Order: sequence, then structure tokens, then C-alpha cells
Amino acid sequence: MCLPGQQFPNGYCTAPCGATGVACNGTCVESGKFGEICMKPCAKDTDCRAGEGYTCDPQWHACSLPNFAAIVPKTCKGTGAHDDAFAPAREEIIGTAPGLYQFEPAATVLPDGSLVAMYITRGSIFEGNALGVSAGAKHDQPFKTDKQSHFDPWVARDRTGTVHAVWYGFDGRDQNGEIAHATTKDGVTWSKPVVVHDQADCKDPEGECLDKPMIAIGPDPKARAKDIAYVMYSADDAGLRVRPMRGDLLGASVTALEGIYGNAVVGSDGRLHIVALNGGPMGAYGSADQKVEYTVSADAGVSFAKPITVSAPGEMLPFFFSNPSIAVDDARRWIYVAYTRGGRNGAWDIVIAASKDGGKTWKRQTIGDGCAIHMVPNLALDARTGTLHVAYYDSEGAPRFAHATCTPGAAKCTVKGAINTAPFAALSTERHGSKWIGEYESLVIDDKRRVLHAVWTQPITVDDKAISRVFHATAKL
Repeated sequence: MCLPGQQFPNGYCTAPCGATGVACNGTCVESGKFGEICMKPCAKDTDCRAGEGYTCDPQWHACSLPNFAAIVPKTCKGTGAHDDAFAPAREEIIGTAPGLYQFEPAATVLPDGSLVAMYITRGSIFEGNALGVSAGAKHDQPFKTDKQSHFDPWVARDRTGTVHAVWYGFDGRDQNGEIAHATTKDGVTWSKPVVVHDQADCKDPEGECLDKPMIAIGPDPKARAKDIAYVMYSADDAGLRVRPMRGDLLGASVTALEGIYGNAVVGSDGRLHIVALNGGPMGAYGSADQKVEYTVSADAGVSFAKPITVSAPGEMLPFFFSNPSIAVDDARRWIYVAYTRGGRNGAWDIVIAASKDGGKTWKRQTIGDGCAIHMVPNLALDARTGTLHVAYYDSEGAPRFAHATCTPGAAKCTVKGAINTAPFAALSTERHGSKWIGEYESLVIDDKRRVLHAVWTQPITVDDKAISRVFHATAKL
């Protein structure tokens, strides 16, 4: 195939390689846009079309555009210790729906304590994305819709025990897109999907318009005895749109933040808290021009406070693998935001920012060693104790999905160890390839049973190739 000339000056002839392609007679390079592709080998920039902007990537030794190839994470010193709270017997692969690789699981817990997770399953970059659903210990199946491809499933549970899911569905290459919504009581039987985005948000309803749906559910500030759901998505580059949903009644959509990749949570007081990364793919693996922003709505999504910058001035923030996460402790008046900090050298940290004055000021703790890559932060708050649980990927000792805890106010954060017991086949920053771990995973607390659920994507080796599957493990609190 020929990579598009608008992105690659005068084009670039290549082919898919690795687990999703064929043998490569050049260098098989992991990338942030096209998965694993075959590129021209090189030893120096003059081996490439330097006059057109191509350079010899120092990690992959292949002719590429700057910042196109994925970062190769360094393996740094570390104990590699396992967090014994996550007993090996509680770890299982739940992403088994058809597809070469599965990633980005969104999960919640049913009233009976069983887990429901929805995730993306994919064959190759040239095939559409399907959805898979895991429910309980042994139920895993494809989730079928009338769309050819799907992205970004997100789930939340209301107080009646109903699980709500949203996702982005489309045909072809981002055509006839929709933000769809469905519900379930058991994770097995689902309602018929319905469109929940405001179609007025798309100037061309048949073209590329929508992206990044999320859903958050909590007390309705206008009727606290009932729940309200908030459907969030981007449309026509208008930022993160928010649409309140009371039953089948959808309200007007408004823009909450300029950034679209983030997270949201509804506090016990009914306020909707949102955090997002204000940036873009040009800062894929780190840019000082990007920032993490926070806002809140106290009137059920009708209006939002002026955005507050959470990240420190001048911080290098990657756009990929850096989806910020948020948690709120209303009892102790803490707001927590986790995000990734780092640049092209791959020495990335997880930053835990905490505010007790509604976001006016932030105290920051970091999880990192100045060597390894730390990315894809996920938060869960234990409301009983005020303990903040953090899960993330890193390359300390060995590639892993790690767990840390922070005391109230993030006064002290302690790394507990690896959640995974099965070894990683690899840890990669590629996207749209068989090692893609996604932009988010899930960390869920079942307070009734005092159980912490971790759901993540992990590359494993099958037939001498690394492919990704969705894993689940639990720990007693």
C-alpha cells in the first residue's frame, strides 16, 4: 500500500507486517497510526529522503517522519514484585470474542458482584472493529450492531442495577457515524441500541464527525432520589459535548471542555466532574503545548465552570496513552486527577494531582523512576477509607500492569506491585496493531463485597506472535 501523500511527502510504499501482516523485507516498525508496517532500513539520515523530511529513526533504524514511529519502552531496574492482594487464582482472560486482538475494556459490577466488561475486538488495521462483552465468569460473546465498525465503548451502572453502555459506531472510513446506547440487567441480554448524540452537532451527518463517547451516572441534582446519565462525545471539533439523559429523555448538548480524551464522574452531591487532555496527535509522544483541564457542572450539565488547568506549566504531556482519569472523594472534599507526563525519551511518570478547594490549587505526587515508561493511568476511590487506587502500565523490572495506593490527599503514594501474574509478551506504544493496549483500562470497586476489580489489556504470545487479550483480576480491600 502507499501511505497518504498528505501525511507522507510524495507517499511511502509499505505493507503491514508483524502479527497483522506478512514477512517484511525491510524493517517492521511499530507506529502510532498504522500498527506494524514495513519501512526502509537505514543507518543515517542520508539513507532516507531527507530533503522531503524523512529521517533515520534512532530506535527502529528505519526511514520515517519524526515522531511517527512508536517509542520502544526501556526496561529499567525494579523488583518486578507481584501485588499479593491480586491472587493468581483470580486472574483470567476474559477477552475471547473473535478477533486477533482485544483492547480498551470498560467495566462495572452488577448488584450480584459479577463483572460486566465491554471491549473492542479487531482482526487487523484493514478490518472493522467489533465489540465484545464479558459477563460473569464464563460468558463472553460478540456484541452485534448494524454498523461495520466500533470504537471507545464506555459503561456505567445506575442505582437500579442497570448497566448503560455507549460507543461510537460507523460504516466504511468514519461514515454514517453514531453515538449509540444500550442497557442490560445481566450483561447477557441487551436492549436494542439507540442513537443518543444530537444530530444537529454534525454538519455532515454522513461524513466524519463524531468521536470519543463516555457515560457517567449519578444523583440528579434536581431530584437527588433519582439518577441522571450524562452522554459525552466530540462532534465536528466542537470539543467535548455533554448531553444529559433522564430515562429516554435527552437534553440539549453543550460543550464542557476543548479536549475530548478524558474521564468523568458524578459526585454524591450530583455535581458532574470532567477532566480532559487539551491537545492532539501532533503531540503524540509528548508536547509542552498540551495541558490537562478540569471543569464541573452543578446544574445537570446545563452549564460548566470555566476550565481549570490541572497540569503544571511547561510539563511535557503525551497525547497517546495519556487519557487522564478522575476520582472524587466528597466526604473528605478531595478531587483527584491522574495523567501521564513525559516526552520522546520514554521516561514517563504518572502524576497524581489532588485539590481540596474545588480545583483552584493542586498538589502533585508522581509515580515513576526517571527511566521506565509509566502510562495509561486509571483511578478508583475507596469511599470508606479515602484510599485512592491507581493502576497503570510500566516497564520497571519487566513490562506489567501495576497497582499503587495513595493516602487521602495523595500525601503519600506507594507502589504495591504488578497486578498481572502471566508475563507480558511485550509492552508497546503502537496503536492500530496487535500489541495495542488502548488508551484506557478499568479499575472498579465493589464496596458491598470489599473487592477491587482490575480489567486490562495484555499482549500474550500465540504461535510466536504477540497479540492482545483482555484480562481480569480481583483483590480484597
